[in-house]
Amino acid sequence: MASTIFKLSMAVCVLMAIISSAAGDHWGAWSSWSECSRTCGGGATYQERKCLRSNSRSRSRATCGGERLRYNTCNNEPCSAGAVDFRTLQCSAYNNASYQGKFFKWLPYTDQKNPCTLYCIPVGVRTVIKLAPKVLDGTRCKPNSYDMCISGKCWTVGCDHRLDSPLKLDLCSKCGGNNSCLDDGTKGRYHWIEVGMSPCSTSCGDGIQTYQYRCRDRLTGNQIPDNRCDDLPKPNGSGKTCFRRQCPPVWKIFPWQDCSVSCGGGLAKRAVRCMDTLRDGRQQWLHDSFCPHPKPATKRKCNPHICPRWYAGVWSPCSVTCGWGEQSREVVCRHQGDTFCEMDTKPVVRRNCTTLFSCDGHGNSSYKAEHDKPDHQQLSLGIRAGRSDKHPIINENDVHKFKNEMLSPKFVVSNWGECSATCGEAYRTRYVRCQVFLPLLGDTVDMADSECYESYRPAATELCSLEPCYKNFKWQNRGMTTCSRSCLGGTQETLLECVNQLDGSTHSPENCQFAESVAIERRVCNDIPCPQRWRIGDFGECSTTCGGGQMFRTVRCIKQVDIPNDRVVQLPDVMCEQPVPLRARKCNTQYCPANWASGLWSSCSVSCGAGVMLRPVVCQRVSPDGEPVDVDEYNCPPSERPQGEKRCELKSCPEVKIKQRPMKFIQINKMKKVRLSVGTDAHILHGTNLILKCPVRGMKNKRVEWLKDGRRILPSRRVTVSRKGHLKIRRSTEREDAGRYTCIAQEKKADLHITFNNFMDVLQETVQREKYLLGFLADESHGNTSFTVKDPFDRQHRPLQLVVSNWTHCSSACGRAVRTRNVTCEIITHDYLEVFPLRICKNAGIRIPDSQEKCDNLPCTTWFTKDWSKCQTDMCVSEGYSVKVRTVACVKENSSTVLDDSMCNKAERPLSKKPCQNSLCRAMWTTSEWSKCMGDCDEKRFQTRLLMCVWQGTETSAGRACVNLPRPELMRRCHEKCSLGMWSNRLSQPDIDCTDNSDYCNIVHQMKLCRFTTYRTLCCHTCNSVAEDPPS
Repeated sequence: MASTIFKLSMAVCVLMAIISSAAGDHWGAWSSWSECSRTCGGGATYQERKCLRSNSRSRSRATCGGERLRYNTCNNEPCSAGAVDFRTLQCSAYNNASYQGKFFKWLPYTDQKNPCTLYCIPVGVRTVIKLAPKVLDGTRCKPNSYDMCISGKCWTVGCDHRLDSPLKLDLCSKCGGNNSCLDDGTKGRYHWIEVGMSPCSTSCGDGIQTYQYRCRDRLTGNQIPDNRCDDLPKPNGSGKTCFRRQCPPVWKIFPWQDCSVSCGGGLAKRAVRCMDTLRDGRQQWLHDSFCPHPKPATKRKCNPHICPRWYAGVWSPCSVTCGWGEQSREVVCRHQGDTFCEMDTKPVVRRNCTTLFSCDGHGNSSYKAEHDKPDHQQLSLGIRAGRSDKHPIINENDVHKFKNEMLSPKFVVSNWGECSATCGEAYRTRYVRCQVFLPLLGDTVDMADSECYESYRPAATELCSLEPCYKNFKWQNRGMTTCSRSCLGGTQETLLECVNQLDGSTHSPENCQFAESVAIERRVCNDIPCPQRWRIGDFGECSTTCGGGQMFRTVRCIKQVDIPNDRVVQLPDVMCEQPVPLRARKCNTQYCPANWASGLWSSCSVSCGAGVMLRPVVCQRVSPDGEPVDVDEYNCPPSERPQGEKRCELKSCPEVKIKQRPMKFIQINKMKKVRLSVGTDAHILHGTNLILKCPVRGMKNKRVEWLKDGRRILPSRRVTVSRKGHLKIRRSTEREDAGRYTCIAQEKKADLHITFNNFMDVLQETVQREKYLLGFLADESHGNTSFTVKDPFDRQHRPLQLVVSNWTHCSSACGRAVRTRNVTCEIITHDYLEVFPLRICKNAGIRIPDSQEKCDNLPCTTWFTKDWSKCQTDMCVSEGYSVKVRTVACVKENSSTVLDDSMCNKAERPLSKKPCQNSLCRAMWTTSEWSKCMGDCDEKRFQTRLLMCVWQGTETSAGRACVNLPRPELMRRCHEKCSLGMWSNRLSQPDIDCTDNSDYCNIVHQMKLCRFTTYRTLCCHTCNSVAEDPPS
């Protein structure tokens, strides 16, 4: 026994030393801040501290509660313009690394669910690849956000660049602001944003593209009608040149020249050239064969209507025979349509005339003759024509129609005369006179031209539109035409021109249509081999409409051997003039409008059953270099966003099952590490390394997820998840690691509970199993070392033990009761205990003792009561008060069997009486009848009667309730003389057993005193002569 106590004491001492050493571990001082992870744009820095052991001799690892690292932001100044994005740099670091045997150029991709994992897209493949489990510290979780990734976790960063700060930029770009710049929700709310560029203004050649802007709501991020931004200055839509493809040569048509004549049929000419527009804007004149046919007309007939012409008749005789008179003639304009004769060329229709004989008495000195022209005689009346006349020019035949208008001077014209020639260039004339109508004369008279408004003077001469004088034109030899080919034998012929024989001027070939024919000579020219040359085709269409495309053309070095059949010999480029003309050139180098871009679908997220497939979806704008550039998503229409995730269905998965091991694990000694499986209730010591397993069937273990107290576990340096899905915890502590751990395999869950033992817990568990730890059993029937099982902890075969505790007290002190004891199936070692379900021992062939038995107890009793009676009138206890009564009995629990009162607890017996008010309880004195005269036969004889205090109505004894009432008389004298018989009776009456031995026996019945033993003895005869009073 002493050795047992000694061993137990040693074990306790060891446990206390272990626990005290663990409890004394503490953190050291924080280190200085580490170097910032970035030089600009916001990086991360950290401080580290070490966990120090209180006992330097201990070999166990130090354990401290709390975090070993703490972080902060640094270098938050923005990077210079044009700096490469940090995530882009990390992806580009893999450009020189082989991936699946190939080399790719990598572009960044941000996954919305796992923003701190490095996903990249290989150029040309467009599928998402995970290149690293986490990005470098300081990488933004998403574009245009302050949140950053630190140690694989996305940390919230406020606009003040502090971790876990709630401050954000308001719509006024103020950190932590309240949108105070917004006026009633409108001022500052709307703004212009660039949404891309317009299409190229031309379908070929150089065009213009302009930046387009739309109105955007800052609150919702949506594009709204542009009229909401009318009050804001719209950015100037600067333009850029664009080039879709080389335009083919086209006919350049110049304007028509004036018609050669104004009437009578002439010709109008225009120039039509086959032109090719070069990239620098210069135009090159090509041969007509390069442009599509037919060639637009270069000549057309014009002004086919006849020319208006004045025709004048013969002058009439002078209207007088003496003095001054007038002559007239008819002038007619021959015209077609709305083209009339010019009024300034109309001949005069009236003129003054004289007979050279004066008429006495008829002369008028107010007329003054003026001779502006030698052949015209006119009069001036001092009247000038006005600007407002509706008909400033009037034909002489219409003078009488416009008498009112002719009251002021007007130009009057005659009809045109005959042409001066019958062909070629000729002239015709007419008279133009300034005339006025004189009402006194009833006719018009000529006036000086200055009296009429000179700017309206009609022409007096014009060209006649006649056919050319064909006899004056001839064909003239001007040499030979240019050779039709530069090599391989072309032709040239005589070059003829139509010339005027009179002045040698060159005219249209139509003028020589009747000229004498001239012989034309044709001959071969340039009959030499063709040199090698470049055959250059036209540039095709641009490969893209924006974002930098290419256009190609065919460039070949050839030598022409046959022109009609276009037979050529292709030569190497070095045999033609260098440098080689460009075969490709860039085009449409302006930015493209932003559009959604999506990559290839990833493989299904599961190997069986229902999963998801992902693909990158980003808003991109193609740069002039042809590279896609990610831009903010609000630049792309939200309604057109492609789907980035979709379900995938594979073959049915096997049913997922989690193998649980229901058991209890108790650590009683320091261990380097402990392996636990789900289903276990573990009690461990501080500082132990833990490995939590979740055996799964039907899916891969690495896809197991772990939760702690219902929250997802974030891996750290101390807590990690292995590739096999095991959760590893280093240097466990109660503060950080105690709780419920849940492993999730698809929809299946299993728990594992971890608590931490203190010294008393370990001591209690050790004392309970002292006999097993020391190697012997109190009852050999409860354990057998021959029954072994594979220990889940280390997979070694160990003996099973049945641990049986002492019997407990009975569950109750009476009736049916049981007592129990703990019977557990365990593996017991000096480092730990494992408690299994009893079926483990039973399946191993160990007999399981009873853990419960009945107790021999007396039946359980209780006091039974009935309802209270009404307030009794025959049980008064004081003035105005009586009692209520009820039945009280001892019975069995859950039964109506009545038992003796001694079977129940007398101290718990309920009351059977209680006082109550009763107005019928009134005390009164009552007396009996007077007794016979008593005493000796002399004068001192007397009579007595009984006096009792009773309750009115029931006449039962009221005790001392009448003490305050006047008492009636109880004794009086009597004078009855004694007779001889009375004496004889007294002397001779025999002493029998049942006789009355008191003078008051005559009232015992009235007072109901026979129920008392004393009165029944003294008044035996009286009490026995009537019915016995009921018992009390």
